[in-house]
Amino acid sequence: MPTHFQPGLNIAHRHLACSLIETVLKALDPQTALAKHFDPTIFTRPTHILAFGKASIPMTNAAIACLGDRFARATVISTPQLCAQTQFKNPLVELLPADHPLPSRRNIDAANRLIEHAKSIPSNHQALILISGGGSALLCAPRDGITLEHIIQITNTLLKAGAPIQEINRARSKLETLKAGGLANILDHVAQADAFVLCDVIGDDRSTTLQTIASGPVAVPSINHTIIASNQTVLDTLIAWLARQHINLVDTQRQAIGPAADLGKALARKLINSNPHPPFAACLGGEPTVDTTTSTSTQGSGGPMLELALAGALELARTDFRWTIITFATDGIDGPTDAAGAIITSDMLTPDRLEHIGIALDAHNTLPMCDLLGATIRTGQTGTNVNDLAIAIRWDDGEANALPTQPPTK
Repeated sequence: MPTHFQPGLNIAHRHLACSLIETVLKALDPQTALAKHFDPTIFTRPTHILAFGKASIPMTNAAIACLGDRFARATVISTPQLCAQTQFKNPLVELLPADHPLPSRRNIDAANRLIEHAKSIPSNHQALILISGGGSALLCAPRDGITLEHIIQITNTLLKAGAPIQEINRARSKLETLKAGGLANILDHVAQADAFVLCDVIGDDRSTTLQTIASGPVAVPSINHTIIASNQTVLDTLIAWLARQHINLVDTQRQAIGPAADLGKALARKLINSNPHPPFAACLGGEPTVDTTTSTSTQGSGGPMLELALAGALELARTDFRWTIITFATDGIDGPTDAAGAIITSDMLTPDRLEHIGIALDAHNTLPMCDLLGATIRTGQTGTNVNDLAIAIRWDDGEANALPTQPPTK
């Protein structure tokens, strides 16, 4: 998938960011990850696939290949953009588009088709449930007496307030039938059901995590869950990438949650307060959030990765060393924008721009500011989702030519 940068970004930094993003996305490839964890001895009967989430399409492709002649049928729900890029040649696969992060009528229609499939599975067959980030929004089946408009209103209010995904999905579980084990109840008649999960939830407790991912539609003891990749995979990949770039790592923050601007400032201070010989870096992975209810404007456009990058850059603006900040949302979508993240360098921050960055942060209007700086990264939807990453690098003053000058190897 091509990564698009703005014209003003110099070629060395362009190649650096491109190398990082391609390395991360390769490590997160859902097809490879599922195939790696797939145990063919578990699936001895005709197997039906129920897949939903941003990685449902590649996960389904991998599962069909692994199942071989044991594959019976699949119902797959993904975003309209990813569905438009895909054509399953197998007539036993039904691909259905649904909207994210706010559901629409077609989400309900898609969920109803998946329910019909689940109910129709013969009792001597097996079910394979493939779950990935975004699944909770895509799989929408309101309870009796609950309207779609009410679900949209509650979800939108929580999203604007920067609520953690755990809180959002708890609210959804009270409003919808398939959440909190609801799909598992429908599958209770099948001979065996197993779930493979691409994890987009931050936390150590496995039980809580599985109940949160897509609002836990099959999170019951009778269904085995296999997590095929997570944000920890991202950070492990990032650390290995830094070693190959000969960049020392001074700090890694795992499971980073909370206001994106605060996390950006803290990341910047790791560089300011560390003193090994450059180049060195600090990084984080997790799910930063933005509370737009505190905005000074009702017209702001931006997301957590853009906000984190700008806040970190503003903190580093008073230093006298060269630095680079790169942020990336692994699904290619930073909040409600078409950006995947940003790359900001010390030479972008001319004095006249610093005040404007502060205003943009106060208004949570960070996309126009990143575009103005030439910092915005765009990838389009990546077909995977394990939250976000950010890295800040401090360079030696004499290392202008130390950055990669060749494109990354495909």
